[in-house]
Amino acid sequence: MDYMRPGHGEFGVEKYLNYLFHDAKRVWDFFLYSSLFLAVAALGMAYISCMIQDIVFSPAIAAILAMVVFSVYNLNRKTDEAEDALNHASRFKITNSYSRPLLYLAIAAYMAALCISAAHNATALAVTTIPLICGVLYSLPILPRSLGYSRLKEIPVVKNLVVSLAWGSAFALVPLSISGLGPNSSTFIAFFLIFCWTFIASTLPDIRDKNGDAATGIVTIPVLMGVSRTRTILTIFNAFSGIVIIFLAKGILASRVVGLIILSLLYSEGCILIIHTTGNDDLLCDVISDGQFLAIGLAGLFF
Repeated sequence: MDYMRPGHGEFGVEKYLNYLFHDAKRVWDFFLYSSLFLAVAALGMAYISCMIQDIVFSPAIAAILAMVVFSVYNLNRKTDEAEDALNHASRFKITNSYSRPLLYLAIAAYMAALCISAAHNATALAVTTIPLICGVLYSLPILPRSLGYSRLKEIPVVKNLVVSLAWGSAFALVPLSISGLGPNSSTFIAFFLIFCWTFIASTLPDIRDKNGDAATGIVTIPVLMGVSRTRTILTIFNAFSGIVIIFLAKGILASRVVGLIILSLLYSEGCILIIHTTGNDDLLCDVISDGQFLAIGLAGLFF
């Protein structure tokens, strides 16, 4: 065999494996940093929302929410290039290299999501626009100068609340509106669960990016409070949200669904406890935390 000839041997095999690993890593980095991973993770969140509300998880629901997540995150990163270049060089390398294609795909994805929603009903169309409106308010410098801030993302806590409101509303109401149903108690539970998870998940990267945010003048909760206090605040918030959700779910949700919600809360707490302790915060924030509902959704699907 050729790879066993003199001059090849084990070095040839090792070199081939290194090339293979390098190519696989490039594909993974693109999948992760182009927000395709987030779009897939959104399917798990949509599935759990449907389980909570006892709604059939349909292709339309999956497509709308996956495309909205892919679109909004890519559009937001166009306005965050300075921060990304400092805080997240590996992500910036991908998003900068494919800047124009990702921009076009993001616009096309949101237009497709709006078209699918409009084909169902006006309520679905209106609900699908919520993340876009929040994204514009979050990212673009549209605030009056008298406030001292140009973008909502620059206002401590407000930025996390805006993101949480966008995803809580979208993931609770899109399945509902596509199905032609009205809101009820389980709708609020779905909204509150996703709202609270998003608040925590959006604060964890702020812990990771604390130094870069401070250097670029972005005041986040960790910049104001420090990492230790932020972790304590998130733990209290997670515990409080769990108590509220379990209290509201009593007599409304099936025990299997309550079990998945508890699993999700424990998953969040694990992320809170681990952040800033392992030296690998990128993996925690970009894969483990962002992929939380993918894992919970798979648990709900198979168990």
